[in-house]
Amino acid sequence: TLTGPSIPAIPANVAFTLPFSQTSSSGFLGGVQAGANWQTGWAVFGIQGDFAGADIKGTSPCLVLLGCTTKTDWLASVTGRIGAVVLDRGLVYAKGGAAWMNSTHSVSLPTVGGAALIPGVTDIASREITHFGWTVGLGTEWMITNNWSAFVEYNYYEFDKKNYAFPLNLGAFNPPGGITINADLRNTMSVAKVGVNYKFNWG
Repeated sequence: TLTGPSIPAIPANVAFTLPFSQTSSSGFLGGVQAGANWQTGWAVFGIQGDFAGADIKGTSPCLVLLGCTTKTDWLASVTGRIGAVVLDRGLVYAKGGAAWMNSTHSVSLPTVGGAALIPGVTDIASREITHFGWTVGLGTEWMITNNWSAFVEYNYYEFDKKNYAFPLNLGAFNPPGGITINADLRNTMSVAKVGVNYKFNWG
């Protein structure tokens, strides 16, 4: 959602609220996780951290002529989890905690006959941002051997809605001091994971 421009040359700060773009992204991620569990009877308590590189991208039209793109490069979280042992070797669990996501948000110009509308300019605005938020999830894990287990998990992520400044790149048409566009960004993500864990049996 656009919230207004800043033009130092005038100077001018115009406040408004304009829905700008809703972009749906999809893709894949892969990474590692590590943690520790403590079991008492049927109950299992744990903490884990994970980090994944990602190739998650989506582009949507914005203001009719422009293209808005969001590309996520990595995703991380630190969560606690609580679970219950089922059928001796199975575990069902819920988890929740803090999350971080690194994404690049950009706005591109259309081309005419393969040529940019502004010479040398593809993206008129672009910014890389590390977002902070929270995650909750549900999963199940099955002990294959005494040390190896496999899991299937669903996680929902929601990141703080914050206002960010995007300097405009208008090439030769940039005014003295430039122009900055301010926008509120809100990101949510649904992730399905499958993986394997190795248990070290540290007592």
